[in-house]
Amino acid sequence: MSQPRNVIYAQAGGVTSVINASAAGVIEMAKRHPERFGKVYAAINGIVGVLEENLTDASQFSEDLLDRLKVQPGAAFQACRFDLDSVEENPAQYQRVLEVFKTYDIGYFFYNGGNGSMVTAQKVADYCSAHGHPVTCIGVAKTIDNDLALSHCSPGFGSAAKYIATSLLEATMDLFSMHHTSTKFFALEAMGRNVGWLTIAGGLIKTAIPEVPLLVLPAERAFDKAKFLDRVRTLIDTKGYCVCIVSEGLMDENGNYISIENIEHTHNNHYTQLGGVAHTLSNLVADTFNCKTHSAVPDYLQRSASHLVSETDWEMAYRAGKAAVQAALDGLHGVLPVIEVIDTLPLVWRYKNVKLVDVADLEKSVPDEFITEDGMDITPAAIEYLLPLIKGERTLQYRNGLPNIHPMCFDLVTKQLPPFKVFK
Repeated sequence: MSQPRNVIYAQAGGVTSVINASAAGVIEMAKRHPERFGKVYAAINGIVGVLEENLTDASQFSEDLLDRLKVQPGAAFQACRFDLDSVEENPAQYQRVLEVFKTYDIGYFFYNGGNGSMVTAQKVADYCSAHGHPVTCIGVAKTIDNDLALSHCSPGFGSAAKYIATSLLEATMDLFSMHHTSTKFFALEAMGRNVGWLTIAGGLIKTAIPEVPLLVLPAERAFDKAKFLDRVRTLIDTKGYCVCIVSEGLMDENGNYISIENIEHTHNNHYTQLGGVAHTLSNLVADTFNCKTHSAVPDYLQRSASHLVSETDWEMAYRAGKAAVQAALDGLHGVLPVIEVIDTLPLVWRYKNVKLVDVADLEKSVPDEFITEDGMDITPAAIEYLLPLIKGERTLQYRNGLPNIHPMCFDLVTKQLPPFKVFK
C-alpha cells in the first residue's frame, strides 16, 4: 500500500449555517483512516488561502474544538468568492497551487462549495495531475439556494428554509394583529438569484395558517404588475391584509430585474448584487392602494441563523463531509456526493457520487409542479418536498443570553514558500 498523503480542505462562496458540520465530517473521517491520509490541512479563505499558503493543521484539532465547529455558523475557515482564471490567462495561479500541493504533499483536495466551486476544484486537480502530481479531488456540496443539480436538495438549504418560513410566520402574526388600523401589506425578500427555492419555502406557513392571504413570487415566473396588484386588492378586500414572499431575482416579462442593489466589479467579472425587490413591491402597493406597507430583507440572516438549524439539514451537511472522504477511500476522483432519496414517508436518503463536470454548470430550478398556474402560490407537492427538510431542531448553548458563538481563530503553519499575493 502506498504511503499516506496529506489533505487540504477549503470553503468557497456564500456560507450556510451548517457548512462547518461538513468541515467536521471531513476532518473526523480523514483522521479515522491514518493508513490513507496524513495531515489534514484547512485553507483559510478558500482557494485564496491555498494560493497564499495560509493553512492550519486541522488534524491537531481536539474533540472539543471539533464539537464547537459543528455548531458554528458562517465559514469557520473563511470562504472566498474567487474563481481561478483560465490556465491560458493566468498560468501563475496554477503553478502556485501545484507548488503548494507539492510542498505539503497534498494528495487529496476537498472543496466545500456550490456549482461554481466545483469548476475550480476540477481545474486544480486536472492541472496538478497533468504536471506529475496526481491529486484526488472531491467536492463537498453546500448552498442555501438549493440550485445544485442532480441532488434531491443541497446541504444548507433546509436550515435557511426553516428560517425563512419561521420569520414569515411570525411576521404574519404581527401583521394580523395590527392590520385593522395599521399595515395592510408586508413583503419578505428571499435570496436566490435565478431560482426560487427559498421563496417557495415561505409558503410553508400555509401548514400553520391554512387560509393565510399569501403571495409567493419565485424567480421562475415573470412578474406581471397588473395581475399582482389585482391579487393584492382581492386579498386585502377579503382578508384585510396580505403577506408576500418574493425572490431577490424576480424579473419582469422582458427579463429585467425588478430591483438591483449594486454592480460589483471584481478583477475579472461584473457581479450584479440583487436586493430591494420587497421594498419596491411594498412601495407599489402603498402608492396604488394608499395604505401602510412594510418590507424586510433577511439577507445574511437567512444563511447564518445557528438558532434555527434544521436537524435534517445538519445531518445532511455532516454526512456530506464524511461521504466526500469515503469517495476518496473508494478510489474515486472528480466526483461530488449528492443526496439520493430512497423513500419519502419518512424521508430516507443516502449519498451517491456524480461527476463534478456533470454538475458544475447545471442549475436546478423550482419545477412547474411546485408552483400554481397563476405563478403566485405553491402546490401541495411543494409542501410535501419542503417539510421533511426543515424537520428537527439542534440544541444551541447560550452565554449571557446570546448564542455561545464567536469567530474561531486558528494557528497557521509556518510558510515554506515565497510570498504570493492574489490581489495586488
